[in-house]
Amino acid sequence: MQSQISRNTCNVPPISRRLIMTIENNAVSRSPVYGVDRVTIWLDRPASEAEFEALCEHCTCLTVTNDQPKFQANRKCKLDLFQPTRKCLRMAKEILRAETNADLTYVELARDVTLPNKARMALLIAFLGSVKVRGQRSLFVQCKGTFYCGKRAESGGRDGSVLAVYADKASKINNARPDADAMECFHVELRLSGKDALNKHGIRTLQDLIVFNHKQFWKKSLKFYALPRSKTKLGRLLAACSGGRADASDTAYLKRANRWLAKHSLDGPLVLHNALKATPELEHYLAPTDWNDLMKSIKK
Repeated sequence: MQSQISRNTCNVPPISRRLIMTIENNAVSRSPVYGVDRVTIWLDRPASEAEFEALCEHCTCLTVTNDQPKFQANRKCKLDLFQPTRKCLRMAKEILRAETNADLTYVELARDVTLPNKARMALLIAFLGSVKVRGQRSLFVQCKGTFYCGKRAESGGRDGSVLAVYADKASKINNARPDADAMECFHVELRLSGKDALNKHGIRTLQDLIVFNHKQFWKKSLKFYALPRSKTKLGRLLAACSGGRADASDTAYLKRANRWLAKHSLDGPLVLHNALKATPELEHYLAPTDWNDLMKSIKK
């Protein structure tokens, strides 16, 4: 049986606080906001929503599901926290301090940048055109406006790490309260499923999440590269990667580059991660860049 506590059941904040948050929801922020988008914790005993009611002021929603999966005798209750603040995680840790077994099995780590539509879409295109996801064999695919890198379906063998990117929703992380007219954000999240994927990033307990270094995590998880500005130069590099003629004409190099760009575009924008999977040698010729350079590349 599943119970859900949403923020709407909590005390209504003062009018002044609402006004402040409305202003924040419509503010442009070129600096990323980091946070936990979702965390799933399995408990070794049944629990009620009343035990966690104090958390609802510090997350957008939480669910309590009393159920025991097959062959999992030590899992009796699933607790899901959505967009919890660090305070929410500390409170959850305090509530669960007497638990003999409280396992983290799923975490979504997010980075949001709130921008006007034109700049936001420019950032999405620039991101896809320069990013490579470390350790990810799967390709990017698009579904309903969101770009995913990694297998999502459990029935099809879900990857332990899945990157999701979109630019058409308002930010909710860190218990944000977006209104209907809130400015949308550029959102990147990495979904970590299972203990192996979580342990790889040093996440074993709630305390690990509380002290988690989000900036370092994103720096380690994503690599960025800059393609040559000249398509002719890009075509020359592609020819070098495939053993093509070194004395071909500029027109031939241009055609090669255009074919390569079209082949690895996904509903418009180039997806460099997919392109490098097909042309891994090219990575050695590209200049590395970073998130700061990416932000500078889009018009204010």
